[in-house]
Amino acid sequence: MGFISGVVMGLVVGVVIMAGWSRVMQRRSRKRVAKAADIKVLGSLGREDLKKLCGDNFPEWISFPQYEQVKWLNKHLSKLWPFVSQAATAVVKESVEPLLDDYRPPGIKSLKFNKFSLGNVSPKIEGIRIQNLQPGQIIMDIDFRWGGDPSIILAVDARVASLPIQLKDLQVFTVVRVVFQLSEEIPCISAVVVALLAEPEPKIQYTLKAVGGSLTAIPGLSDMIDDTVNSIVNDMLQWPHRLVVPLGVNVDTR
Repeated sequence: MGFISGVVMGLVVGVVIMAGWSRVMQRRSRKRVAKAADIKVLGSLGREDLKKLCGDNFPEWISFPQYEQVKWLNKHLSKLWPFVSQAATAVVKESVEPLLDDYRPPGIKSLKFNKFSLGNVSPKIEGIRIQNLQPGQIIMDIDFRWGGDPSIILAVDARVASLPIQLKDLQVFTVVRVVFQLSEEIPCISAVVVALLAEPEPKIQYTLKAVGGSLTAIPGLSDMIDDTVNSIVNDMLQWPHRLVVPLGVNVDTR
């Protein structure tokens, strides 16, 4: 009797397990069908439709198919970023601080970094396009996005007051053009040229916060800093303006 009861219970449990497994598989099947339908709809969308879905900050590989996605590069960049950030912080500070002084607006006696760090969040590269527009050059256009956590404090010394200003919520959306000037001598690259493409227009967004004070202590300060940043980008970094890093002799920067 006990044996028969055990067999019956086993059959019942088996039927219940099989019924449950069947329901789970049906649910997964419905999800796969729904996902396939969504993918089919997305695949039927045109480029303009995708732009509308993504908004203003759509990746360049959507707008220009010749841009290649580089997920592998972003994966390695996130690992390398602590080291890159530390090295780049000193380089950027040394390069940008003289420009702040050159483009210092009227009424500001001194404008320099009180604190500068690129933070722990790495940029994201949405796509890369390789071009050969001139002999002896390799041109790389990089769709660059960065919503990082940098720590940037400007020491502003004006005639009416002195105030530290913090740049918060920094976001950068731009296409960076990197030109490698080739050479027949080791390391086979005579110079690296860096610029921001004018189209699409570079977007550098941030908010300003006075540390231990109020922005109203210096009238028009926010607009002054915005104008300074825009002037530096337009006059120094936006193509055809560019930064040239020589790595050898007889550097051609055309």
